[in-house]
Amino acid sequence: MLVTALSPAIGYDRASTIAHKADEEGTTLREAALASGFVSAEDFDRIADPAAMAQSSSS
Repeated sequence: MLVTALSPAIGYDRASTIAHKADEEGTTLREAALASGFVSAEDFDRIADPAAMAQSSSS
């Protein structure tokens, strides 16, 4: 789940807030993250990049 990747960068509580907001409002995690102000678009895209997540987990 992409929200798990956000925790190390912004903390569990903020990542959880984003996940709940996205679920409640029917938006994407990216939309909820940007609306929260906890992360920039550039940072979200870097953190939530599936290729980067797969690469770092296999190291």
